[in-house]
Amino acid sequence: MKRILISLLFPISVFAQQQIKSKAILESVTVYNNGAQLLHKGKVNLPSGTSEIVVNNISGRVNENSIQVSVSPGVTILSVQFNKDFLNTDAANPEIKKLSDSVKIVSNELTKTKNAKTIEEQTLLLLDENRKSGGTANGTNVAELIKLAEYYRTKNAEVRNAISALVLIEDKQNQKLNALQQQISELRNNPNQQLGQLVLQLMAKENIDASYNVSYVTPNANWLASYDIKAISTSNPLGIVYKAAIIQSTGLDWKKVKLSLSTGNPNYNITAPNLNPWFVSTYQQQQIRIRGMASPIADKSELSEVVVAGYGTEKKKNFTGAVSTVNDYTTVNETQLGVTFDIDIPYDVNSDNKPHTVAFKEYEVPAKYKYYAAPKLSTDAYLLADVTDWEKLNLQAGNANIIFEGTYTGKSYINPANILDTLSLSMGKDKKIIITKEKQQDFSSTKFIGSNKKQVFTYLIKIRNTKKETIDLSLKDQYPLSTESDIEIELLENGGAEVNKENGMLSWQLKIAPNETRTIKLSYSVKAPKNKIIAGL
Repeated sequence: MKRILISLLFPISVFAQQQIKSKAILESVTVYNNGAQLLHKGKVNLPSGTSEIVVNNISGRVNENSIQVSVSPGVTILSVQFNKDFLNTDAANPEIKKLSDSVKIVSNELTKTKNAKTIEEQTLLLLDENRKSGGTANGTNVAELIKLAEYYRTKNAEVRNAISALVLIEDKQNQKLNALQQQISELRNNPNQQLGQLVLQLMAKENIDASYNVSYVTPNANWLASYDIKAISTSNPLGIVYKAAIIQSTGLDWKKVKLSLSTGNPNYNITAPNLNPWFVSTYQQQQIRIRGMASPIADKSELSEVVVAGYGTEKKKNFTGAVSTVNDYTTVNETQLGVTFDIDIPYDVNSDNKPHTVAFKEYEVPAKYKYYAAPKLSTDAYLLADVTDWEKLNLQAGNANIIFEGTYTGKSYINPANILDTLSLSMGKDKKIIITKEKQQDFSSTKFIGSNKKQVFTYLIKIRNTKKETIDLSLKDQYPLSTESDIEIELLENGGAEVNKENGMLSWQLKIAPNETRTIKLSYSVKAPKNKIIAGL
């Protein structure tokens, strides 16, 4: 009987699973355009047998299928489970801790107020009992009765006023306590501040100080590219500062971590696609024709593609001012799936869903500077910097702040998907190049020839270079094209332009000396039936 009792009790102490808590230290983060991979490391002392390890300090927003755990040799992983960690979320959030401390102070004050109110209420009951029992034994003379009534009236009013004041204080303290608790509840339910934990079932053959690595992918992080494009003058190389705006709401603040920025995406569908049969059919298309319409819209968009808006915030950092640059701490690794920039500098990125800007790469590239103008759309001359071999820069689509000669000139946008052989960046407008385009009334006319009307349009384009050096100017204009057979358009004078008859584009490559004024004459005629109204002229 004793052996049976011992055998029932002994396994409880020997084979009971031990729970050990451990804090995983966030070592590094690889941020993708859509998501991030976090790597944690930690150590734990494992006894012989099976143990349950609770690993804290994990992001609360995790793709559970991506969780990977590795441990020291001699330790076997039996299971891995992910849970939300509300307890450690409170401890890790200083705002929640501050509010919790305020809750304790207000609760203590509320308890004191309730105690004081209870005492006053008991005092009021005591007064009422004394009033009922007074004078029942031997009677009370008139003088004592008046004195007793006066005391009761004064004390009763005093106690009741005290109770009323304490009730008001209690209500205010309750309101304050409810507001604090509601604020704590909102913070706890905020996904940007939600931590998680891993519960590991491990088995060790003997007592061991084990190390473990934990990695996983979270969808609640990304980075967007942006640039500072800087040029001291047209005789200097072009400086490109490559920056990343990192946004994360993983629930875990990244403190002193090494960042890697990747152009890949961990959420891509990696299943190879299959082709299905491709069927086509016919349908009757309704053709809509607008008479007299000859609008070269596509050509206008070509003319306006380099016009940029001048807005933004000036950046004061000078990329040439520092002895060492971020290039000394950034390594570029190219793989089949993308490019990764490894930054060997610890960074802090809080889980607040706000952009945190990191400059991680600087380039100094040769550029060919030229001016561009399209006087039909704008009489400004734009300075362009043409960069070849731009593919080596591993650029991503993003906004670019343009800084020329130390002055912020505007904002542009770089999209590698739309770049062909040359990356052309608009550096801003140069007011020292004066361009005008005026219609010459004396050389413009309208004549009626039989049933037709012939209009002649003549323009003078003047370019004046007030700079101290010779400039190269790429000038573009256009003449209209006809979409109907009874509308005839003839280019009478092109001013020496290169003419593209398919799209009506006129191009000039000009070299203009200092203080020189160049004049270009452009003329064309439009002949059409006089009963037609021509749109687009």
